[in-house]
Amino acid sequence: MVADVEKNREMLKEIEKKRKELGLSQVELAKRIGFSRGYYNMLIHGKKPASDKLIDQLQNVLQEYRKEKESGYVVQKETILADNFRTADGVFSAGEVVQKATEEIIEGCIEENEDSIAFDPVEWITNLETRRKSYGVSQSEYAETAGINRSYYSVLLTGKKRATKKLLEHLEMVLEIFNPDKEMEILFDYVRIRFATTDERRVIEDAMNIRMQYMIEEAHSFYGYGRQYIYGDITVMVSPEHEKGILLELKGKGCRQFEAFLKVQKRTWYDFFRTAREMGAVFKRIDIAINDRAGILNIPELIVKCRRDECITIFHSYKDYQSGELIRNREKDAASMGNTLYLGSLKSEIYFCIYEKDYEQYVKNGTPLDEAETKNRFEIRLKDERAEVAVDDLLEMEDVACTAYSIINHYVRFVDADPEKECRNWPLNERWVWFLNGQYRSIKLTTKPEEYTLDRTLLWLTRQVAPSLKMVQKLDDLRGTRLAKDMIEEANLSPHHKKILKQQQAALDDVVTARQKGRKWIDDLKEEYMES
Repeated sequence: MVADVEKNREMLKEIEKKRKELGLSQVELAKRIGFSRGYYNMLIHGKKPASDKLIDQLQNVLQEYRKEKESGYVVQKETILADNFRTADGVFSAGEVVQKATEEIIEGCIEENEDSIAFDPVEWITNLETRRKSYGVSQSEYAETAGINRSYYSVLLTGKKRATKKLLEHLEMVLEIFNPDKEMEILFDYVRIRFATTDERRVIEDAMNIRMQYMIEEAHSFYGYGRQYIYGDITVMVSPEHEKGILLELKGKGCRQFEAFLKVQKRTWYDFFRTAREMGAVFKRIDIAINDRAGILNIPELIVKCRRDECITIFHSYKDYQSGELIRNREKDAASMGNTLYLGSLKSEIYFCIYEKDYEQYVKNGTPLDEAETKNRFEIRLKDERAEVAVDDLLEMEDVACTAYSIINHYVRFVDADPEKECRNWPLNERWVWFLNGQYRSIKLTTKPEEYTLDRTLLWLTRQVAPSLKMVQKLDDLRGTRLAKDMIEEANLSPHHKKILKQQQAALDDVVTARQKGRKWIDDLKEEYMES
């Protein structure tokens, strides 16, 4: 067996030598066989074994190409390509045509056209090289990640070979993986916890460490709860029924606002989760979000792979759509609103949601796509038992990246089809590998503390109220009246509005409790829970 492997490696070296002699590009050779250039590179470098059948196919392709070349078919084809490479002296001689076309056509890219040569590739790649150095990544690592060898990259850098626009865009995308300002982030984006008590003060003051006097009480709630306490987007739902207990819900904004409290309290999410566990709390839902800030994932490509059965997964279903489909008032922009892929049933205890975050921010806030902080987001949504198991792992390891990527690797992988292998042995997709490499980059739990503000209220006033108010003011100017001023002066603030003012005036240091967390109240709570 070992002898066969060594024999095939030697055969591949001979095939590669003949390929170069014939002037056949790696891309064309791989294309004629039916797989990618990247896979061919893995074969010739010994990273993938080659079967006897594949060796025969490669040799047959070279023989066919030699016949085509001898018959003049290939020369004619390359002459057409060479028309795109003219010098100041005019058209190349017939003998130079094949040589020039071979030298100028960059392996791994499509044929040149007017669009792809209407730019300066040397200037572009020089800029890439400057940024590479500033990112602190070696040429070897950069070239290897991009799927080209270092010597070829050096030739491009010196201008001895002309890089196509497609190749440069590929190099640009790969370089952003190493951008220290665009490292991947992992954060909690949804937390729902049920506490086994009917005493809201214990949850708000003792577990969350927020003073009750700053919470706004409302006589309505959700999920069958009768009332709730809110602070911005932090919601604590209350029920007199012990079976329901007290439900804490933190959505995206709520998580960021609660992180502001945790920061003042000098606590972490792990500290808070541990406190909740000690109180006998049950975790109903946890969402872990991975922010792909460099645009490593290509969601339309992942969707296509699902359709082509190039997604190997435990899940039994997937769903995809363009977010524009949900925006009725912007039909003309629907096609450019981004893509979303759900893996798994939304009714199950675990599913993944992968979507274009930059498009979402464009739709919600009008943020230009090139200014978006995050390109894509991969959300792991866990409920009930799955959430409980994840929290167990989080509290044991205190490594959210390890927990997140372990879940992803267990449930799904994206691959590239290989006609020589069974689907279970297909190689991982290159972009998917780059995404998974995040687990080896010591990604720590990201916190983005945001204090509660009235930004959304002010935005609503700006869009919905301000135009009408300005119209009334103009009317006052024309008639000599003071309708606008009277409306504002005579308006009465409700207790709700007054409490919001109190929240906005207070510093977070004043809002958090100064209570020392002892063991007695936790033990009392456990005893109360057991007796019930």
